[in-house]
Amino acid sequence: MASNGFRLRAARRVIGIVAAAFAIVVAALTPATAQTIDKGKHQIDGVRDARYCEIIPVVRKRLRLVGTVYNTLGLNDCPPALWDKINEAALRKRFGAVMVVLNGPRHFVMDVIGAAGDTASGATIDAGGLALTARATITLRLANMRAKPYSERAVDRETRYVFKAGRPVFLLVRPDGVRYAMQSYAETADKSLSYADLPTLGSRLKLPAGWRYDTMTPDADLVLGAQGKATIVQDDLADTYQKLD
Repeated sequence: MASNGFRLRAARRVIGIVAAAFAIVVAALTPATAQTIDKGKHQIDGVRDARYCEIIPVVRKRLRLVGTVYNTLGLNDCPPALWDKINEAALRKRFGAVMVVLNGPRHFVMDVIGAAGDTASGATIDAGGLALTARATITLRLANMRAKPYSERAVDRETRYVFKAGRPVFLLVRPDGVRYAMQSYAETADKSLSYADLPTLGSRLKLPAGWRYDTMTPDADLVLGAQGKATIVQDDLADTYQKLD
């Protein structure tokens, strides 16, 4: 039987995947200053390489882990001087949590994000001077906490990503030709990772046999939707991709 420590480590990764996917929904209604919002369409333009962070306190409720996602979107771009000083142990005590997932910094890779329906928004908190707002809860069962790089996971969301014509789309490609488009890259495993590194990222990944990293530049806008469910994978640097085919 897996130890509690193993389960919690696995939970960190799963929660990170789900939270990274969820953040895209939030962004549609919480623009940064350099971005353009269309409230009628519930979408925001100009998010390519936009930076964000999340704090996710997780409490145990019987056989489940329940996390509350606090996100910097619409409040700040997660300044390193503040983010780097956040103390996980202090946050665990503050929230009475079994763990606190520090998810980020991350950067979006699409150009436009749209969301269907309403997006939850709760209280805004201060964590060492960093403002974050509660956006959602994530519920996971301790009995199903295994998550590995390059393995698929389904998440609940309704989103519409637009990769504009003439701009690169970064892909993971399985041996059978199924493709996954990058939605965000992370500074978690590699703090030096930047948008400029993405065209050659494949040389830094530990890809499974037969997998490859690729880049395409669409001639027309590429629209990637998720109506209720999205299939997500992460690479070994915690960058997140959505199934394209």
